[in-house]
Amino acid sequence: EAVDYLNDNLILDSTTEINIEGIGSGPPAEDLQVILTGTNFTEINQAANTLVAGISTITGVKNVTSDVKDSKPQIVIKPNLEEITAQQTSVSSIASQTNQMLVGRKISEIDINDTTLDVLIIADIPDIDNINIIKGLNIETPNGQTQLGSLADIIIEDGPTSITRYDNERSISISGNITAKDTQGVGRKVDAVIDSAELPPSVTVQTGGVFDQISEGFQDLYFAMFVGVILVYLVMVICLGSLKNPFIIVLSLPLAIVGALVALTITDRSLSLSALMGFLLLIGVVVTNALVLLTFVEQLKEQGLNSYDAILEAGRIRLRPILMTAFTTTFALLPLALSSTGDGGIIGAELATVVIGGLVSNTFLTLLVIPAIYLLFQNNGPSILTRVKNATSKVFSR
Repeated sequence: EAVDYLNDNLILDSTTEINIEGIGSGPPAEDLQVILTGTNFTEINQAANTLVAGISTITGVKNVTSDVKDSKPQIVIKPNLEEITAQQTSVSSIASQTNQMLVGRKISEIDINDTTLDVLIIADIPDIDNINIIKGLNIETPNGQTQLGSLADIIIEDGPTSITRYDNERSISISGNITAKDTQGVGRKVDAVIDSAELPPSVTVQTGGVFDQISEGFQDLYFAMFVGVILVYLVMVICLGSLKNPFIIVLSLPLAIVGALVALTITDRSLSLSALMGFLLLIGVVVTNALVLLTFVEQLKEQGLNSYDAILEAGRIRLRPILMTAFTTTFALLPLALSSTGDGGIIGAELATVVIGGLVSNTFLTLLVIPAIYLLFQNNGPSILTRVKNATSKVFSR
């Protein structure tokens, strides 16, 4: 809050740029990262400037900069392969001679007053920054001396103060801080800016930073939920000694997803990592209602009741404990779900919202859907839908 207040109100004048970052458990770190790679640095630089301008307009993103902000002009020598071949020489030979004339080549060392100095051979060039003088440097070839300007295109381009590479290609990184709570929403807007920007074909763009962490976190949670469902099913198979009833119980899980998504929509909250943690928690919680109901149904069937009467009696008797379990959990999570900030570490308001919505929908739909599915699996004839309707009306009327 303090950082947001200072960024919004601390203004000196129009020529001064102030960036304020908060320090948590370590030094400030950029949340947003976009990496541009390619073979032509000028095109990469132009693309980076385009994306910086576009990303800076996104609400919830601040301090957007690239690591070539302090670029400077430099002389670039691009070999002309056709002319080099015609002169019967090579690029490496031209590069070696040019380097010797401009930088020098070490041929020996000399000690003066206990100080070792290098002895270099270097051309006597009056103005090394004059592009016309560089073009006029004489290069030895098998066909005689030729000016460097005839063997290569020599131009002035903006170059970085330092060279960075990504996967062995020249690269530029764009970084920034995300201040919005909906990080995924910001990521989608960044992708939209990248897709709409007219970038050179040789430039490749990929996102990183917190977006990679979110993607990896989502994949881990999806895998954890898949494994969780399998483990829950296996445990019930072992405990109940049946494959059919645990399968019916697992079918109650989609009923919870409906309520969880509706709850997120009503509260205008995003499907964040915290919300996915809520779905993972629901896997172990919502099966309880169906498990309690069907376990009691099997007990009644062992006492001689048929499937229809057992479902009817189990629904009547187990209705109160099922509702009490759901309501107590819901009321316990209400304070967290009503939190306006959603701050609470990994246990956030989105998690509580998902659990409450999932419990509510699962509780009521379980009392209707699970009995119907159970009777369908019992092959009780074509009149089953009518009997289920009468059974549910009797349960709620009591």
